[in-house]
Amino acid sequence: MLPAGKLPLHFLFLTGFVVGLFAVYFGRGILLNRAGMLDEDTLYRMKYMTVDSSILFWYVLCKRCRNFLVLIIMATTRSLIHISEPTRLRRFSVGFFLSTAVFRYGIKGILLGIVSIFPHYLCYLPAMILLLRWCEDMHRSIYFYHHTTGQGKKSLPGRLGKLALIWIALVFGCLLECFVNPALLKGFLQFF
Repeated sequence: MLPAGKLPLHFLFLTGFVVGLFAVYFGRGILLNRAGMLDEDTLYRMKYMTVDSSILFWYVLCKRCRNFLVLIIMATTRSLIHISEPTRLRRFSVGFFLSTAVFRYGIKGILLGIVSIFPHYLCYLPAMILLLRWCEDMHRSIYFYHHTTGQGKKSLPGRLGKLALIWIALVFGCLLECFVNPALLKGFLQFF
């Protein structure tokens, strides 16, 4: 049972990550050998590819903004646990990607995983946590507002200000993902 209006973020993030790890562990024969996840050919092609950062930026921004809007809309629904649903795939994919890299390349795979999510996850992770907390707070104020104590009521400008800051962090993360990360990843792959 969840406390009224409380979202167990640590549990939700950890379970998605662990499911991704187990998926690769138990399916490594198929995923690593037949599907070619992060094989040498893929990394070789990544090393010499050219990235159009401006087109990538608009694509990534649309994807991130869609998830951003879905979470905001879901904060107004009755079930609080559904707020975390759009982030489930991201948690699963991080566990999936990191475990694939480790099974294939060991310590170098860990470094590949870190470089792949740096520096944009320095913005995405806090933005994601703050957005989930914002959604939790919004949900609590809609469905668990106490009329006698006035608890749960907050000003709309304050809420929108927090939301604007989260969106700015998201856009900055998109900029880092599209303009900084490809150069870092290609530089890392030169020595891989």
